[in-house]
Amino acid sequence: MRFSSYNILTPKMKSGDHVLLNGLKGTLDLIDEEAYDLIKSHEDDEELSDDVMDIIAEFKDDYIKRGYLTELGSEDEVISARQQALEMTEKIDTNRWTIVLVPNLGCNYRCTYCFEKNEGYPERTMTKEQVDSVFEIIKDKISPGENLTLYGGEPLDKRNKELIRYIVEKGKEQDYTFFAVTNGHDLDHYMDLIDNDKINSLQITIDGPREIHNCRRIALNKESSYDKIVSNVKSVISNKDVSVLLRINIDKRNITHMLDLLADLDESGILDNPKVTLSANSVIGEDNILLNHNDISKLEKDVEKNYPILNGAFTSFNSSTKKLIWPSLLSGEPVQRSAFACGSASGMKVFTPDGNIYSCWSAIGYPEHVIGRYDISRNVSWNRDVLDAWSKKTVAYDKMCYRCKYLFLCSGGCRRPELPNEAHSNAKECDYYQNMFSEYLAKLTDEYLAAGNE
Repeated sequence: MRFSSYNILTPKMKSGDHVLLNGLKGTLDLIDEEAYDLIKSHEDDEELSDDVMDIIAEFKDDYIKRGYLTELGSEDEVISARQQALEMTEKIDTNRWTIVLVPNLGCNYRCTYCFEKNEGYPERTMTKEQVDSVFEIIKDKISPGENLTLYGGEPLDKRNKELIRYIVEKGKEQDYTFFAVTNGHDLDHYMDLIDNDKINSLQITIDGPREIHNCRRIALNKESSYDKIVSNVKSVISNKDVSVLLRINIDKRNITHMLDLLADLDESGILDNPKVTLSANSVIGEDNILLNHNDISKLEKDVEKNYPILNGAFTSFNSSTKKLIWPSLLSGEPVQRSAFACGSASGMKVFTPDGNIYSCWSAIGYPEHVIGRYDISRNVSWNRDVLDAWSKKTVAYDKMCYRCKYLFLCSGGCRRPELPNEAHSNAKECDYYQNMFSEYLAKLTDEYLAAGNE
């Protein structure tokens, strides 16, 4: 008998207790300092001594049931964890898709970190015949009422208005709605298509206060992209009942300006609007600008101190952790677990105007990641080797993941194509879970208890 290698312990909470969470079963419990010290002192023991077994005799059966104690040796437990991940992977219904439409590859911005920068910003736009073909191809793979994603390029470029209207109206015939990933610059041209039964949610990027944002996200017409976006966001949330996710790409060059940005958004009436959610995400790329967990932790604390209205969930990692953990705290049920973090391994299909199909929107422009081709005659040809490779982008096929105690919580993180000189695309997730997750779990549990829950 030994303590599970997949146990997660938090620092001491304000209550004096700790949280014990098992990453395989998703069970979590409060334990006192004595139990914490015992587990911490013997977490690497391959076999617990008789003395330790005597101490835990009272709660041994409960700990076994909840996964905190196991009769499996450490390597056998890893094998068991991988088997569990394989079983989750095998349950994926590959006949059900999530759909991303890329109406155009061109863009009205020249962002400093854009993936298209090295591709010459190709001016390729879907034809109506291609749209008709895609809708015919997907009709048996998704259900009425599904939400389709519009991605780019820049899908809501004003030059696309006729095409986007065609897509949205065609989707409405099938009761589809749309989520648009947009720079927000031309939203004023799309107000009639933004509604509950049309484009009902938006993701818009804003990278800092005016002078910082305008240096990073550069409009082709040279006008202030910041002022245009803020004006459009205010118009949307004032006149439309739709949700807006403001994504903030952060790195060492703009992290010190985040409080200035929040002050601007507060003054604009955006920050406390219930239709708006903020999500700060670490930029990927050059090592010298990348943030680590210490940078992010300091930012979170600064934001929480100055803007408690955000409830301590400014960065995407903390907000996703709250979304994962909070339902379990409320219900007493195990934390929801998954062997994959996004749809790229479970049926996402990204249709681009050059006739390619991808499993991930971050793979657009990488010929080696094209999983298939489609044409205007509704024909689809699949690249089975590439498609199979993407279907295996789960924790079950990554040794580093299935040996990790966070495997079903992190779910393997982002599986986009690695950049040059990048060892692992999900390095940010590894950094967060190994260095910040337990601290934030303790904070969430403190919040739960402070609200009078038990």
